[in-house]
Amino acid sequence: MKLRTILFSTAIFGGLLFQSCRDDFDFDPISTGLSFNKDTVNVDTVFNNRKSETYVLKVYNSDKDDKVIPKIYLNKGENSYFNLNVDGRAGRSFENVPIRGKDSLFVFVEIQAKEANVNPLYDDELIFETSSENKQVKLLSWVEKAEFLKDQTIGSATWDQNTSQVISGNVTISNSLNVEAGAKIYFEKDASLTIAENANFTVNGSVNNFAKFRSARHDTRYDSLPNQWNKIELKPNSSSTINYAKIIGGNIGLEVNQSKLDIQNSYIVNHQSYGISANNAEINGFNLLLNNSNYAALAIFNGGKYAFYQSTFANYFNMIGTAGPAYSLYLSNESEDESTTNPLTQAIFANSIFYNERTPNAIAFNNISGAAFNYLFDTNMIKNADTSTLDVTSTNGFVGNIVDNPLFIDGSYTANNLRLGEESPAKGKGKQTYANQYPNDIFGISRVSLPNLGAIQ
Repeated sequence: MKLRTILFSTAIFGGLLFQSCRDDFDFDPISTGLSFNKDTVNVDTVFNNRKSETYVLKVYNSDKDDKVIPKIYLNKGENSYFNLNVDGRAGRSFENVPIRGKDSLFVFVEIQAKEANVNPLYDDELIFETSSENKQVKLLSWVEKAEFLKDQTIGSATWDQNTSQVISGNVTISNSLNVEAGAKIYFEKDASLTIAENANFTVNGSVNNFAKFRSARHDTRYDSLPNQWNKIELKPNSSSTINYAKIIGGNIGLEVNQSKLDIQNSYIVNHQSYGISANNAEINGFNLLLNNSNYAALAIFNGGKYAFYQSTFANYFNMIGTAGPAYSLYLSNESEDESTTNPLTQAIFANSIFYNERTPNAIAFNNISGAAFNYLFDTNMIKNADTSTLDVTSTNGFVGNIVDNPLFIDGSYTANNLRLGEESPAKGKGKQTYANQYPNDIFGISRVSLPNLGAIQ
């Protein structure tokens, strides 16, 4: 580039920079015609002492002439949690801000929270002074009280809905962890929660107040993205009971390693590898909704003992750049690294649904000779297009199963709505004896009359 071109560009940039910072424009103060693209800026929930993402407010001048806005400021002034950037300048108060005729300017808004108040709703007003009146835009956020945990071991703890937990690195529970209804456990990128050997893990949610395990990114779009955090790992000889939990958006939702798990009334969705990965474990489950995992919604390795009733195992995983089979169920008596085999002493699946999109069959078996491989599929709906690999209507261990599409309302990442559509062939097809054992669905609705297959009546 020629020297004169460099000098000319520098002069132009310097002039623009000087002009954008001046407060002595000859424009008249704006009187009317000032408007906004929204009357309220809703900033997503932010943890105490953390900063939010940036949000945009667009300000319009409907007048044909160039004007200045005499003053733009936050009502709470320098004490406000909110920060502004107006036309390239940061601060909380601005004077003589130019706005071209029939044009607009951007105001960028973020919140830098301090301590959470008793009332977590935090608000302020963004005031625009004109020569005739003051106009205001409401600023709203929710400051969530949180405890931050990083790379540490905790003996025993109870986590409740009053204080959220934010995990980074790996947090290990060495003795016992109780998670109460409404509790929120958030994970930073690659973070994990480990329940150590011989430790106890209990989640006591309720039908109207699930305990939630998800990404620390509050924007709801992150709930539809897998691999936002790592996993919850249940180490050998640990014992866990999970009721009414939502586990969303990790690499592996639950890794159950030679341990015992009782789980019911829970969502495990949108995970990169597996929803539940079990290694020679013992799991009893009912009213489960598993969906969207690159390899399998439920993967059972290296044998063990399992029983699942009235559950929905779906898989619509289709992220770009992924190449896993996205099974609903992978059942094996061999370890994932193919180094060991152990007997599959029991694998019962009843009144459930198995459906996926990526492979012809929703279920895949890996039966290694020399170790037991015992299973029973009784009264389920199963996607089974390739009968040469597995025929679920005639193979031993399959009783009363239906091959069909359950016609879920919307199995996508953003919806995970695995309710049955009005024309679903899974409606009213459950075996009554199982329905009587689990008389209410995941939402507490009775299924003792004409029970549906799956977790939702």
